Amino acid sequence: MPSGTEQKLIRKLKQRKFRWQEKLFMAEGPKVIADLVSEGLEPVKAWSTELNSPYQVISEKDLAALTNFSTANESLAIFPFPELGFSNSPRILILDGINDPGNLGTLIRTADWFGFKEIYCTNGTADVYNPKTVQSTMGSIARIKIAYADALELHYSLKENYRLLRADMQGLSLAEMIQIPNQNIALVMGSESHGPSEFWQENTEAITINKANSESAIDSLNVAVAGAILMERLAQK
Repeated sequence: MPSGTEQKLIRKLKQRKFRWQEKLFMAEGPKVIADLVSEGLEPVKAWSTELNSPYQVISEKDLAALTNFSTANESLAIFPFPELGFSNSPRILILDGINDPGNLGTLIRTADWFGFKEIYCTNGTADVYNPKTVQSTMGSIARIKIAYADALELHYSLKENYRLLRADMQGLSLAEMIQIPNQNIALVMGSESHGPSEFWQENTEAITINKANSESAIDSLNVAVAGAILMERLAQK
C-alpha cells in the first residue's frame, strides 16, 4: 500500500493548487493509465489491486479510501504534467469558462479525434488535470497541447492568422458562412450556462447548429455535444 507520505501526496493532489504546484496529476483505471503510458508518460508512482500488474499492489479497501470517484477502478497512478510544444495547428479550440470537468474532458477527447491539435483555456475553465477531466479524456490529455491563457493576449496572438469563430445560438449556420479554403480556424466554445463571454462575442464571428426539429422545446445543446458537431464540420473545411 502507499506509504504515509504517498497517501498525503495523493490527497493533496485532489486540490487544483497542489496539482499545479507539484506539476503532478492523478489518473485512475487500467485503460486510462495504459493510454497515458502508451503516449510516453511514465508514472511517478502507480498502484493496482491486480496481483499480476507491474505496479505496486494495493488492497481494494485502501484504493477505495484514496479514489476520487464513488467506485474505485482497480488502479491509481501519479503522473507528471505532459510537456508538449505548440506548433501553429490549423485547427485550434478555445474554451471560455467551461466549468464542468466532465464536459472539459469530453471536449479535449473530441478535439483529439477531429484533429484540433491545440486547446487554450480562458478564465473560469475547469482544471484539465482534475481527476474527472483526466478520466473523460481517455489519454488525449497526453496528445493535445493545452494551455491556460488570458483572452485579450490570446486574441492578439491569433487574430492575424486565424479566423475566429464562436458557437452561438444566434449565429450563421456553416452552410451560410462564406468559406475560405485552407484557412486556419479557431473555434470558441463558451460556458455551459452563459455561452461565450462578452469579449469573445465582440471579437469573433458567430456560427450555430441549425435545429432540425422546429417543434422541439429544447433551446440549446450540451456544450460537449455542440463542440463535437462543430469540430466535425470544421475539420472538413
